[in-house]
Amino acid sequence: MKIRFYYVRHGETLFNKKGRVSGVSDSPLTKTGIIQAKRAGAALHDIWFDRAFVSPAERCINTAAYVLEGKNVPVEIIDGLHEYDFGRLEGSRFTSHPDELKQCFDLMDFSAVDGESRAKCEVRVRETFREIISKCSDGDRVLIAGHGYFEMFLLRILLNKDVDAFRRLREADHRSPMPNGGIMAFDYDDGEYYTLSMPHEPETYMPFAEDKKVTFYYVRHGETLFNMYNRMQGACDSPLTANGIHQAESAREALKYIDFAFAYTSSAKRARDTAEIITAPHGIEAEPTPLLKEVNFGDFEAVVRDSWADEINERHMTENWKDVGGEDANDVKLRILKMLDLASRRARNNENVLLVSHGTYYLNILWQIFGIDREAYFTECRKNGRQGMPNGGIFVFEYFNGDYKVRELMMSPEEALKKFG
Repeated sequence: MKIRFYYVRHGETLFNKKGRVSGVSDSPLTKTGIIQAKRAGAALHDIWFDRAFVSPAERCINTAAYVLEGKNVPVEIIDGLHEYDFGRLEGSRFTSHPDELKQCFDLMDFSAVDGESRAKCEVRVRETFREIISKCSDGDRVLIAGHGYFEMFLLRILLNKDVDAFRRLREADHRSPMPNGGIMAFDYDDGEYYTLSMPHEPETYMPFAEDKKVTFYYVRHGETLFNMYNRMQGACDSPLTANGIHQAESAREALKYIDFAFAYTSSAKRARDTAEIITAPHGIEAEPTPLLKEVNFGDFEAVVRDSWADEINERHMTENWKDVGGEDANDVKLRILKMLDLASRRARNNENVLLVSHGTYYLNILWQIFGIDREAYFTECRKNGRQGMPNGGIFVFEYFNGDYKVRELMMSPEEALKKFG
């Protein structure tokens, strides 16, 4: 089993700022500490966390909340992640007991002042990570929000680092070895731990290069009542016809041997119904999102296309519907970019992702992501005797290390069945 860990030390606290010893005692994040936690979150923006574990101290709970802001990540408090117990020196100023503190810190043992012993903390670190690993699944990406001195033990005990040498190196550079809001990354792989990056300030943390390939299977919903009667259908909705259900079932057959890690669907019912049919054999449920909704055509919603053919075609060339209460091309592009960013961050290397959406949204992906002109695309489709965006059609594209490329332009379910069935 392999797990990737990102360890973040809490942001600056009141006790940090005042120079007081803070272990099992707690104090709130300062304004600077909140900024440090948010910067850590920004530095880790591209990481999709499958789960998070935090110390019971409020300073760590709050730090994790800032790091994970906007991400729906399950967070669990783990008592074993608490900071070192500094005994009767808790809350005192570092300048008040310099000799005792130096002796204890040199030994990494505070049992002489009624605190935690080195041996006890070493056992706690090992047992805590055994507990955490038992709660994880293979391939998980995990956030841990914890403390500085605990991190020292983690480096020494699990990662076999010379902490004293590391500390001297950082102090010579006038840097904290365990900076507030600092980020460290390491892997667990079948009983062994491997360091990926030593603790870094959030401002200087550089994510390490990681190859990732993700294949997206994009499906247009089946035929609807409005499709059948040639009505404009964007933000409005109409039910799948019997033929539309058949098309969704054909797409299901074409994709039944593709192993999907997860799926997203437009929140429109025509797309949700299509997604439900396709995902039935895969044991997953597509997650509805407005990011995949069709372009909003404003006042043109539900009008018969033939009645406004010239203006509709002209507007489609620029996707400008804002002056009639809909969206423009920039609105749609922003939704597409957010959707692809979300899905590509969540996916792991070599995973497949299902997206169920709409026809004009597909054309916008071609234009705004791949630079494929709409008119030229349809001209080429007609030349080859193919539909440009068939209901139930399947479009395949890939993400690799930040770039996207087309693998298969949209095919009918029957064409896709020959390729994937």
